[in-house]
Amino acid sequence: MAKLLILGPSYRRNPSPEPLPAIERYDVQFYRIVRKYMDELREKDVDVIIITEDLDVVTPEMKLPYKPPTGDQWKVFQPSVKDLDKVRKLQERILEVVKSKRYDEIFIALNRYYRQLLPDLTPYANKVIAYSKGFGKKMRYLKEWLTR
Repeated sequence: MAKLLILGPSYRRNPSPEPLPAIERYDVQFYRIVRKYMDELREKDVDVIIITEDLDVVTPEMKLPYKPPTGDQWKVFQPSVKDLDKVRKLQERILEVVKSKRYDEIFIALNRYYRQLLPDLTPYANKVIAYSKGFGKKMRYLKEWLTR
């Protein structure tokens, strides 16, 4: 029963000057929960991908340099790039990932700005989960999803 978790960038990040794995660079609650269960995720056949603020798709292990977040408000953290070519490349890369393996479930842990950039993933999984309201609820659902 393969699953896919899609995480987005966070405004809060580890400011360490050396490159860090993406799962350690970003430091919002979603990442803390995923880091806690990372070993179990591998055992349960849960793949994790991360969308950066530049609309790149990376693995949790990929090292990222420190880059200060753009904007001044974490609540409305939006993609810094509105380049249609980058959006198209993001969608192609996401589709490559979901077509490479049949996923039973895809959990999308992105804010609404990043979520609207994704292609329709419903044809590639039995269930696509994307909660749109309430940061606390999203974290609770993510934790439940990871632990069941």
